[in-house]
Amino acid sequence: MTRTAAESGFETFVNDTIETTRREFSVARALEGTGLGAGGIVVDKLRRNADALERAVVEPELDTYRRRSVEQFRLVLECVDSGEPVDAVADELLERDGYVAALAPQAEPSKRRAIEEATLERLQRLRDGVEPIVQRPEKRFWPAARAAFDAGEATDLVDEAFPFTDPLQRHREAFAFVVEVDPGDVLGGRFTASLPSVSLEYTDEAVRAMCRAERQVIAETKREIGRQFDDGDG
Repeated sequence: MTRTAAESGFETFVNDTIETTRREFSVARALEGTGLGAGGIVVDKLRRNADALERAVVEPELDTYRRRSVEQFRLVLECVDSGEPVDAVADELLERDGYVAALAPQAEPSKRRAIEEATLERLQRLRDGVEPIVQRPEKRFWPAARAAFDAGEATDLVDEAFPFTDPLQRHREAFAFVVEVDPGDVLGGRFTASLPSVSLEYTDEAVRAMCRAERQVIAETKREIGRQFDDGDG
């Protein structure tokens, strides 16, 4: 019995999702939501230096999402080890959830509860879905998955436990992805220190990029299931 295979498989999925989101995310579209207008001097400078903005702002935000996701999954695996449902560590799971962290301050309590409940339900499905892999002795994900499932069961696991953007699509108005951008930190140079900071609200672009990334990564994971279960290698 080992958690190694489950951890490696999940981290691969998260890393692929992060990289795909990074490719899909458009800094130019995100800047359109600042409310400062296309002609604002700060927005114009940031738009002309989109690569610097991505390195300074987008990449750290995605890295934080990745770290939270992995920490959250390790808690899920602890529930598998203990035989408990995820409700046993619900507070700790929600503390590490990227969507809960992105809830707008003005989000209605009923919306917050609905999102938290949906998050825990998904994590419970994930916990139940990966348990057969955790129970296997193999340390690599695909050998463990082939020993635990047939191709249909593996596909069902992906369909039921991997999608993660449903709360974003169902409760879009409850979220606010916001980061404070200091042009001096992003652009450097002696003249940027006098530029005002920008509160960059990029919710629409975050939702668009993550939904597209989810579709692409899940489709590729299913294709990989076909390859793995057809040839038996991995």
